[in-house]
Amino acid sequence: MIRPTGFGRDEEAAGTNSFMHMPTETVEKVRERAMAEFDTLAQSLETAGVEVLVFEDELGLPDSVFPNNWISFHQPIENGQPENPLIITYPMLAESRRKERRAEVLDAVAKFTHTTPDHIDLSGLEETGDILEGTGSLVLDRVNNVAYACLSGRTTEPALDAWSDETGYRVIRFHSADADGNPVYHTNVVLSLSEHLIVACLESITDPDEYELVESTLKATGRDIIQISLDQVVHFCGNILGLGTKDGRTIFAMSQTAYEHFTNAQLELVESLGQVVHVAIPTIEYVAGGSVRCMIAELGISG
Repeated sequence: MIRPTGFGRDEEAAGTNSFMHMPTETVEKVRERAMAEFDTLAQSLETAGVEVLVFEDELGLPDSVFPNNWISFHQPIENGQPENPLIITYPMLAESRRKERRAEVLDAVAKFTHTTPDHIDLSGLEETGDILEGTGSLVLDRVNNVAYACLSGRTTEPALDAWSDETGYRVIRFHSADADGNPVYHTNVVLSLSEHLIVACLESITDPDEYELVESTLKATGRDIIQISLDQVVHFCGNILGLGTKDGRTIFAMSQTAYEHFTNAQLELVESLGQVVHVAIPTIEYVAGGSVRCMIAELGISG
């Protein structure tokens, strides 16, 4: 997780993110609120038993709070045995965000995991306009080596092909739109996939054939599925993340906004599968257009 010391509205990113809004307070107040929200989330995860690596944003970049867009971590499993870990860094659409990629984060993760991960750097695809923004663009089924991706200006076909060639994942591609017909900018606002649970807004998928493919592939995993509405998407119910604790328990991390917009029956199912950690991050959600899942670059244990 990256502490957002330079948090603010990124005008370039706002061009493709309809979840972003103009702040109503001063730059200083917005930044202060965002850092307090971040600190509460990081502390809440640690209290729940999740190990958290926190880095300061030394460059003061507006969207650095969302590291999952530029980096992902993988621990492939082959014949039941772990292979060498892998770190992938990604091409990003907004030039203002490309400075977020930091070598010291890669080094710190290697030290934390006591490994020497392989590194695949796809950032050079930016030169041809091919974009893939990490686990914002990709929702990973690490067990079955399947990735789900809704196509947009931030998720392009050639970049998906390059990523698939490097990882061996099968990529399920589809088009998704919000209630106003705007393309969904990142897959992880309409789909969340964890060990035993899927949260999906299938009604956002605009092509019937793509709908059928996504639905059938998700059902074939055998996981419980919660279908959310387009209104719930706006309130970040799709932007949640399943995490493991140091003692092997399951945590579902989400914002207070998401928590309050799940139905009682949906929450009952989620809570039957793990502990829910919900934290209020209204400034980050309102100004930057992302939620809890976007703030966490998880260390994947498989896939």
